[in-house]
Amino acid sequence: MYLYLKMSRQDAISQIKKDTVIARNALSDYEGTEFGEMMPLASRVLGLSGKHFAVVLGPAVLSSLPALTLIVWVSSQFGVAVPAAGTKVLVTTTPATQLVWSDKVSENDMGYTVAWPGQNEAVTAKNKNGKLLFQLGAGTTPLIHKKIWWNSLIANPAGYLPENSSIELVEIQLPMQQFLPWGPDWLRDWAGLFFIVLLGASIGIKVIFKIH
Repeated sequence: MYLYLKMSRQDAISQIKKDTVIARNALSDYEGTEFGEMMPLASRVLGLSGKHFAVVLGPAVLSSLPALTLIVWVSSQFGVAVPAAGTKVLVTTTPATQLVWSDKVSENDMGYTVAWPGQNEAVTAKNKNGKLLFQLGAGTTPLIHKKIWWNSLIANPAGYLPENSSIELVEIQLPMQQFLPWGPDWLRDWAGLFFIVLLGASIGIKVIFKIH
């Protein structure tokens, strides 16, 4: 909200809002039946709405970038819960690949059922040539992939697949952390709590400081 306040043309936005109210009142008060007389009034309202959108779009997008970065970090830190040692988790790869595991696993049509390792332990998966592809237990994340550019800013806690690996993605079925004791499942995880706080704080700041 601070970035939006500094980057947006508050005076211009305020004037556009005042002009829009006047234009809407003029259109509402029009009692004639001539389309040619009403059209300029409607065009004035639509034109001001488009102008308002154009003025706030750039600052709104740029000021949201810190929040988007924070969303990625919060998701990786508070998205999934660490399973208890020995808990069975489903591991699938894209594309499906024959893996050599350091621990006993059961294979099915969907992938591999693996016992989650204990603290300071790891279960490794290698290809048929003995090359290490990934390991479970090094970090808690539902996805392991090859390193991409944004990982220089936000790292994957479980590491990355080798660049020359035939596997593009590893999905690990982990339980989601829940922070709210009520509501549907999609509202109880980090996203529900995060966006409630984010929207509430943003609206509060907007109203208190009269940001347009």
